[in-house]
Amino acid sequence: MTGGAGYIGSALVKRLVEDGNQVVSVDSLLNGDYGPLKALGLGDKAVLHVGDIRDGNKVEEIFGGSDVIAHLAALPGLVKCRENPEDATSINVYGTHQVLEAARRLDIGRVVFCSSAAVYGKPMELPVKESHPLRPLNLYGVTKLAGEKLMESYHDNYGIETVSLRFGNVFGVGLYTNYDTVIPKFVRMGLRGEPLTVYGDGTSSRDFVHVEDVVQAVILSLTSEGYGGEAYNVGGETMMIGVLAEKLSEFLEKKTGSHVGIEHLSPRPGETKEFTFNLEKIEGDLGYEPSWGVIQGMEQITEFSLKQMAPYS
Repeated sequence: MTGGAGYIGSALVKRLVEDGNQVVSVDSLLNGDYGPLKALGLGDKAVLHVGDIRDGNKVEEIFGGSDVIAHLAALPGLVKCRENPEDATSINVYGTHQVLEAARRLDIGRVVFCSSAAVYGKPMELPVKESHPLRPLNLYGVTKLAGEKLMESYHDNYGIETVSLRFGNVFGVGLYTNYDTVIPKFVRMGLRGEPLTVYGDGTSSRDFVHVEDVVQAVILSLTSEGYGGEAYNVGGETMMIGVLAEKLSEFLEKKTGSHVGIEHLSPRPGETKEFTFNLEKIEGDLGYEPSWGVIQGMEQITEFSLKQMAPYS
């Protein structure tokens, strides 16, 4: 796999090893950290390489003997891609090409690509189905769509069973938590005593999916045969950002005794307002069943963060 040191990747490595698999990962450590995985003491069940997916020879060397590839490595998110357009294009598009080329040369029959809801752009109808037009609003979405098209091309031309997974807004505690998405970011702000910043009037909505449900979707894609060239939505529960902020403010006050305010800022350019997934395709084809709700996951992140803070309080 690629990106095994990341937030989702490390959770996937852990689950795959627990299920009895041998895992090989390559990660540049630009955004990830192998520390949490190494602390588990997985030994030779998880071979963790440091390398760049743009180095095709290195990728081919690392994945020799592999049966399938889960491709998670990327420069993630709207802001990072906007601020680093050359890296975004190089890593997310050319890097994906190199992973597929390695799979072709090594005769690896299946590659699962981690894409994003960002490929859709502004929804024309809700809930969003996989057949919805693909009109990304930002560079991150453009690079993910380019990755999907590469997947389709290698399926059509070389017979590789490629699957693209369009993730919603990922949250929750895996081996650690990622504080760049809205729910954990709100938790961190609230525990610092800062107001929760809501962009716009709070009626914007997102489809939130727990990292453990994302891992479930990736494993189902790695193990379910006959779905080459397909793309699937991977979601969980939809909630408005304003409602989310209110629920978290109430929970934080209950846990800490301190009031947490909410501050409204101007809407950010390049973001969609309302978004929710239709999950019929992935549920029907792969048997995917999200098991985490937003409130349950929000409380999990809060408890996790409070435990981390305890030694310093």
